[in-house]
Amino acid sequence: MRQISLFALAAGIAGTGLAHAENTEAHETIVVTGTRAALEAERLPLRVDVLDRERIELEGITSLNEALERFPGLSVVQSGGLGATSSIFTRGTNAKHTLVLFDGIRVNDASTPAGQFDAGQDILGDIERIEIARGPLSALYGSDAIGGVINLIPRQGGEEAFSPWLDISAGSFNTFRLLAGASGTIDRFSYGLSAERYQTDGFNVTPARMALSGNERDGGEATTLTFTGAYDLTNGFTLTGLFRHRESASEFDTFSGGPGFNQRADDPGLELPRNDQTVWRTGLDWQRADGGFASTLRFGEVINDRESANAGVVTDVYSARRQFAEWLNDWRPAVEGLHEAVLSLGLQTERDSIRNDTAFENPISRAERHYGAYVTGTAGLDEAFDVTASARIDDFDGFGTETTWAVGGVFTLPGTAAQLFARYGTAFKAPTLSERFASSAFTTPNPDLQPETAESWEIGARSAFDLGEGNVATLSLSYFETEIDNLIENVFDFTTSTGSNQNVGRADISGWELAGTLSLGATLQLDADYANVDAVNAVTGAQLLRRPRHAWSAGARWTPVDALSLAVRYQRTGSRRDVTYDDDGFFVSGNAPVAGYDLVHVSGQWRFHEAVTAYATVTNALDKTYEQPAAFAGAPRALMVGVRARY
Repeated sequence: MRQISLFALAAGIAGTGLAHAENTEAHETIVVTGTRAALEAERLPLRVDVLDRERIELEGITSLNEALERFPGLSVVQSGGLGATSSIFTRGTNAKHTLVLFDGIRVNDASTPAGQFDAGQDILGDIERIEIARGPLSALYGSDAIGGVINLIPRQGGEEAFSPWLDISAGSFNTFRLLAGASGTIDRFSYGLSAERYQTDGFNVTPARMALSGNERDGGEATTLTFTGAYDLTNGFTLTGLFRHRESASEFDTFSGGPGFNQRADDPGLELPRNDQTVWRTGLDWQRADGGFASTLRFGEVINDRESANAGVVTDVYSARRQFAEWLNDWRPAVEGLHEAVLSLGLQTERDSIRNDTAFENPISRAERHYGAYVTGTAGLDEAFDVTASARIDDFDGFGTETTWAVGGVFTLPGTAAQLFARYGTAFKAPTLSERFASSAFTTPNPDLQPETAESWEIGARSAFDLGEGNVATLSLSYFETEIDNLIENVFDFTTSTGSNQNVGRADISGWELAGTLSLGATLQLDADYANVDAVNAVTGAQLLRRPRHAWSAGARWTPVDALSLAVRYQRTGSRRDVTYDDDGFFVSGNAPVAGYDLVHVSGQWRFHEAVTAYATVTNALDKTYEQPAAFAGAPRALMVGVRARY
């Protein structure tokens, strides 16, 4: 099977930030998100995109939103600039159906109404790479992983004892960014340490077309401190630790402006003065000398605290704590008749607690514990056929057990690099504490809510092509269908004038993805990625909001000489349905068509010294006016210039 390692074939090969294809020999992309064990991506029957540090820097990507929106099939919707609330709709599923991990740690915010992850807060200076696994992965990760899983993997280690870096940039809207850090390996200790600060005056997020849009800018800021470390205790044991603290703040505008308090309008008094997250973990790893078995025992905590304020007065407070412990094991047995078998199993426990006190709901203080166990395995049945199967059971205090499973295979056509793959999986989204217990004068709690459940299948083909003279091309095509039942929706009772969350919704989603890359030696790399997603409310037949039917991304990287690299990226977000407002800022429709838009980003870097590189990035280079979501202005053209030093 290793004969197909012409180029990583990374589970769809559509990830435009994959390891470059200059080396057409054994150049495999190793990923961990698709099976929870380090494995060649070409063996997995699902698509895994990888955006690495090199591509992050070349394209001038500073925020998680910027990183994700370059992948069609992930609709990223942000109500403003840095720090503004953001949602991710993966393969047409709801925003709460994407699980986000930081180095394998679940970081979705339990205090939000739907328990989703807000991607608008994170900057990327501490991230080595981002892995995006598409499709249902609850059989590995439990709740939330219906549409896919995004794993942020931090920088750590290296061959040198001390490899520091410094990155300073500034640009439009009085934007300033400072990143400093170091990584390395000293004897038996490997580490990564970074500090990053990003601040901007921002732009006016109330569209200029609206009557009550003024000149008030909505700025944001974020600060992140990260440490990772591992100490080899000998005899196969390693002590590990991780700590990350992120603070962010932002300004936003109102929907209750004007004489009747019902218009979209500028409001300089509204802000999110605090949106903090702390993640820490410690653990003990053991690995057998031959690498055939590894075991990890670790525990930690995820803490989220945020506030909303009006004219300096705090109006809403949200707090969430997730304490977790897990025992993870990987076994690579030598079994007659099986090729390169990998078996992973784990036990996990979590305790989620929230304390919310908001202006329009009664205070809520609730906690819940859950336990999970999973097993997954990948093995080659012969040299050309890999099979992967997973199963998991989760038990929650509030509603009992949920079982999920998945199975898939990858077949390599004999004598070629072409692969066919297929996968079927089930997934679920547990009702959150807020969905079950939140109450107000107009909201009745429903503690009997059940999980949202999904079934999904996918088929596809992918291949790499040696064009000779160091030129390589890749191509992948996949088709998927997903059905989601028991969707939680708020049902209003006109008799009692109250609403309650109930399991009444259903969704039917289908789509296909086409992606390719072309590498002309080390000088020019091209990529293109297209997603067609049809997401429908299965009860009403209406298109689901904020999921474009068509989305494109195409990019080019040109390196005429070793010291100079230039990149350009084109992104097309097609027409979609959304909640709309007219030019006076009044509500028009809860499901109306919104025009598509095109963005072009240009970047370049010049290494004028062995250790120092100057760079510049122009986002929205054509200065397109657009709204994503509707009634929120997209970012205008912006220029950032900076210098990056490494030693």
